[in-house]
Amino acid sequence: MKEPIYTLRLNRFEYGAIFNSLNDKRNELIANEQDTELVDNALLKVIEAKERCKSRDRSEGR
Repeated sequence: MKEPIYTLRLNRFEYGAIFNSLNDKRNELIANEQDTELVDNALLKVIEAKERCKSRDRSEGR
């Protein structure tokens, strides 16, 4: 069974908040000499996320 994939629609400020929160958590884990792998992977996914422009409303132009 495949794991589900979740898509979030975030504005610039929400994206920044998630990025900064993950980075702060990573720094906290490093300071406490704990494993950062899970946070690293999530942070990489946020960094590599593709930016898309808002798509047209499906009812537009009909």
